[in-house]
Amino acid sequence: MRQRFATVILLIGSLLLGACTQQLPTADEIVTKMEAARASTNDMHATIAINFTAPEESGSIVIEGWMQKLPDAANGSPRARVRAEVREASQAEQVGALVVSDGEQFWLYNPAENTVVTGSAAEMKDQTPTNPVGATQMLQEVVQQGLDAVNLEVLGEEQVAGKNTWKIKVSPKPETTANLKLDGVIEGTMWVDEALAIPLKLSIDASDLGSGSVEVREIAVNSGVSADLFTYTPPADATIVQATDLAEQMAPKAATLAEARSSVSFTLREPSYLPVGLALVEVRVAGTDTVIINYGGQGASLSLVQTNGSLNDDRQPPTGSAVKQITVRGQSATLITADGQGSFLTWEEGGIKTVIAGTISGDEAVKVAEGLK
Repeated sequence: MRQRFATVILLIGSLLLGACTQQLPTADEIVTKMEAARASTNDMHATIAINFTAPEESGSIVIEGWMQKLPDAANGSPRARVRAEVREASQAEQVGALVVSDGEQFWLYNPAENTVVTGSAAEMKDQTPTNPVGATQMLQEVVQQGLDAVNLEVLGEEQVAGKNTWKIKVSPKPETTANLKLDGVIEGTMWVDEALAIPLKLSIDASDLGSGSVEVREIAVNSGVSADLFTYTPPADATIVQATDLAEQMAPKAATLAEARSSVSFTLREPSYLPVGLALVEVRVAGTDTVIINYGGQGASLSLVQTNGSLNDDRQPPTGSAVKQITVRGQSATLITADGQGSFLTWEEGGIKTVIAGTISGDEAVKVAEGLK
């Protein structure tokens, strides 16, 4: 018995020693493997879970997606067929939303409004980033750009969804954070499948700006995907909208204050207080739900945005900016200030999202907000 026990101990010891002497790959080696895997991936089927927490909004969504690589375009740009469907979402109206592209044309279906936006594949990037089904595309772009613009540190190995992965710390390089729009990201962690060399999970902690994670629940690479998945026939009763028409419709148009008031379904508020030297410069209306009022003078500027639609502002706070949660007009609000760069104040009141942004101090922005009538 003792001899058998000793044999087991020796066996375990040898295994532990073997594990200790096995070195982890370097970050550069992992990047090389990821680039090779991306180049050799002809098709993919995956289910992805996205969770996010931010001052403005929190939620979760599960997306099932398919990709089939196509020959590069004449200018060398990569092309692919894509299909992504929302299977689960914390906002029930998002379930069933989908985007389909056959490589030439795309269709974006919104079941809540029974509308289909369609256009060329090149126009798809202007539609999907503000829609939940575009989250996978954004993640891929961030990771791909980030490989050349962030510092990577291999932390070790962990299991994700039953698969062995390399755990990697992602830190934006100071000189590239602005270009990557990763300002404010304090820390990111990426888990890369050791066998597939494909990211299976990504988490980002942006401190006061919020946090999020994207995790691949299931994935199959080069297992064959039917081309039929990338064709789409809109529902017979759906409203079809051309992407070019939608872009033109949503583009801000000059208007008077009176025209702006009659263009939206909510009561437009105007400031009873403005910092010294500021006066009305222009009013612009975007679609039927957004009004932008710009003020300027004496080298300063201020924009007041009010909308009962989606507030699609992808600007990121400058590096080193201060983010505070405050109360404005009895509502929870986010105030972002940066020395020498002005302030950005946003909140929602009665279903109306409001932004005050400009080259004014945070105190002045709050004073303008409190004086809205």
